[in-house]
This record gives sequence, C-alpha cells and structure tokens, in this order.
Amino acid sequence: MRPFLSLLLGLSLFQLCPHAYAQEDEAGLQAVLEKAYYKWSDAMQRKDARAWAASITLYRQTVIRNMVVSERQTFPDAVFASDVQPPVLAGLRLLEAQAVGDTAHLVYFGRIDMGQDKELIRENLLKLKFGRENGVWKYDSNRISRLDSAPEVVKELKAGKRPDFLDTPEYTPPGSMPSPPPLCRVPDYKAGSKLQSFGYETTMSMNGITYDPVRDGLDQQILIGGLVNGHNEITLHMKPVPKPEGGKAALEIRIYKLSKDPAKPGAEVLRWQAPESGAPAKVTLPIEVK
Repeated sequence: MRPFLSLLLGLSLFQLCPHAYAQEDEAGLQAVLEKAYYKWSDAMQRKDARAWAASITLYRQTVIRNMVVSERQTFPDAVFASDVQPPVLAGLRLLEAQAVGDTAHLVYFGRIDMGQDKELIRENLLKLKFGRENGVWKYDSNRISRLDSAPEVVKELKAGKRPDFLDTPEYTPPGSMPSPPPLCRVPDYKAGSKLQSFGYETTMSMNGITYDPVRDGLDQQILIGGLVNGHNEITLHMKPVPKPEGGKAALEIRIYKLSKDPAKPGAEVLRWQAPESGAPAKVTLPIEVK
C-alpha cells in the first residue's frame, strides 16, 4: 500500500497496550454515528468525490488533500485508488459509543473485513472517530488496534466483559477537533525528510506545516507541499533535553527529492548537523532546487 493510501481511509494500526452520554443514550448515539459512517463508506464505494467531501470532516479532508498532492497524485482521484475497502460493521460487536463535546467514537470488536483475503481477517478492535460540524456528525477516521499479542484481552472480550482500556484517555474522545491545516502548494517534486534528534526535542516546520516534535529518536516524513524549483526553506526549533544514558547529543536533518519510481533512491538536497558545541534554539535552512 502506498504511504498515503492508508491515510485516505483514516486508518492506522496500533498494538493494544467520564462518559458524556448516559448509558441509555448510547443506542441513539450509535445510530447517528453509524449513519454518518455509512454515508462516507457509500461515497467511497461509489467513488463519488462530492459525496465523500460532504461526509468527512473538513480537518481530515484537508489532511488527505495535502498528502495526495504532496505525493504528486491527482486529487480527488487518488482518494479512490486504493484496493483497501471501508471496514464492514456487520458482525462486529459494539463495545462503546461515546461523545465528548464535538468529538465522538464507536469502538467495536470482531473480525474486521476490509476486502483483504479471508485468512488475513483477524479479531481486532476497530475505533471509528467522528467530528461534529455545524451541528452535524461527520466521519473522520478509523483506527485498528491489533490484539495478536493480547490473548487474555481477546478471551475477556469473547466472554462479553467490558474491557478496562475503554476508560483510558486513548479511548476517550478529546472534546474538540483540531483546526484544519492550511492548503499546501502543489509541488514540483515529491520530497522526504530524515530527522535524527538525540539529546534534543526538535520541531520541524516547512511550507506552513509544523510536524510533531522528535525527541531522542529517528523520524521520516513525506514533506507536505514538497519542493518547488528555485528557493525552498525549512525551519528547525530545538531545545536540549536530558541525554540518553551512555549516549551523546546528536542532531541531523536530511532532505531528499524523491524519484517518481519508488524503487530508486532519492537525491539528497540538504544535510545539516548541529555543531558539537550545541544546537541553536532556531535555524532556518535554505534549499535550492534546480
């Protein structure tokens, strides 16, 4: 699956490691949210771009559009290019319907069918996320939590028990949707970054997009807005953090112009390392592309 195709379904995979609605309202909430989900699912299956845009939150629609054009794909055509299908809800057991503010979710357990081969269908958790816009609930994204390494959880779920993890922050709607990001430019080139940040918390910004901080780790990104011919620039905000035990501080950023052929390596257009004396609080680095 291409990197952005899972995003088109709002799908990610995770290993499993005060309710706003009263219990008696859960069935009503489930009905409203499932109706919103089926509107999106139907639009995806019919490849109806207008219906898709009307059924998904503005935040997710913008995130998907930005990723598609940054991948040098055509929007909205690429939204419907994946062989992955919207999860089928029939046969799944609802564990929770919950709303907090203008956000909500439905959590299910069962064999999650997304059009894959039958032998690949496993018993996992499915969380559908929703946002309310102008008083109307819209689908936002979904997340599958794999239960391969949690046989005891599977056993309890099959026994009909309510799992404790539903009370954790991870399974509580946040209350408000994030603001939609700005629409990014259509780039001349698809681009990627590799950021190594040890002994620092580093936040990268480019093309009006700010990425999640990287602390004591390695991070790779497809750059939203990519690269254009001529002048480009990237900004890093850095702050020291305690070094890993036995390690030393190291900070390096590399930017690549990526080939249309995914089998070919990208061409490095920028490499910058923090000096051994320590990184500045902020640096803006020019990238000239011909």
